[in-house]
Amino acid sequence: MLIEEYFTDIEGNIASCPFVHSHSIVKDKRSLYIGLIEGVVRFMDNSTLHFMEFVDVSKGVEKFKYSYHYEDAHSGMIFRYDMAPHFKDIKTYPHHKHEKDRVIESTEPTLMSILNEIEKIFVV
Repeated sequence: MLIEEYFTDIEGNIASCPFVHSHSIVKDKRSLYIGLIEGVVRFMDNSTLHFMEFVDVSKGVEKFKYSYHYEDAHSGMIFRYDMAPHFKDIKTYPHHKHEKDRVIESTEPTLMSILNEIEKIFVV
């Protein structure tokens, strides 16, 4: 897969979500296989997802860095996934999920899994 194809897949995932109101994306192609994609997705209830992925897609999808920060309409954090090298006591280190009052174990998410999680919150 080429990085441009990966970027297109990300944009397609966002466009396919019926509860997305609007989005903006910035892509930075570093090579045929490496790139950075950042974006803001606004949902119908005015909640917002800020995301960033720095990836190499030459042999599958390897994320050098990522963050997915979901907040309510008043900028209050609902959750955040990232791989910042802190919380070394968590079994899934460096991958973890921030919730309002705690940090928990997490596997490396995909943008689609994040959108699915948001949809479950959104529908409730």
